Amino acid sequence: MIMPQMKSQNLYIDKFTLYLAESVHINSLDEDNRTFLPDEVFETIDEAKEIITKLISYYGQKDKPQVFPVFLNKSKHIGHIQAVPFTEGWEIGYHIAKAYTNKGYATEALKAFLDPIMQYLEIYQIYGICRADNPASCRVLEKCSFTLVSDGIGNYQGSQHHILRYIYENAKQK
Repeated sequence: MIMPQMKSQNLYIDKFTLYLAESVHINSLDEDNRTFLPDEVFETIDEAKEIITKLISYYGQKDKPQVFPVFLNKSKHIGHIQAVPFTEGWEIGYHIAKAYTNKGYATEALKAFLDPIMQYLEIYQIYGICRADNPASCRVLEKCSFTLVSDGIGNYQGSQHHILRYIYENAKQK
């Protein structure tokens, strides 16, 4: 089974295609992405194509990262949202391109994504982990009913940072 398309008032979340490589490349180069998600920076379109090909191959495999593009009004690719396995379960992730931030799109995308991805993965909880110096990402998690469970120094993207760990639990999935 592959995740269904997801929709909200302004956004549409679907599966990746290679057609999006240029947009993925451009969106990945913004300052916030370089700072907070350096492993998701693609310096060339070919790098973006390579990762998109890999992500497409993961669709339908419930033990692999599930990453989906986010579109504004079904046409403009503005970022991505993902659920990624890690040692303690699953972690949510998202990035909205700089030109589209501060408009509520990350919150809207996460609200549209949470229940379907958790149902698909057959999980009842998912983590949100962000750097403390990224208050916008923390606000998104809080607006989506994530609960802060730890605050301290830890490994984030391969180096030590002040990180906040949140958890979202869906009682309906238990």
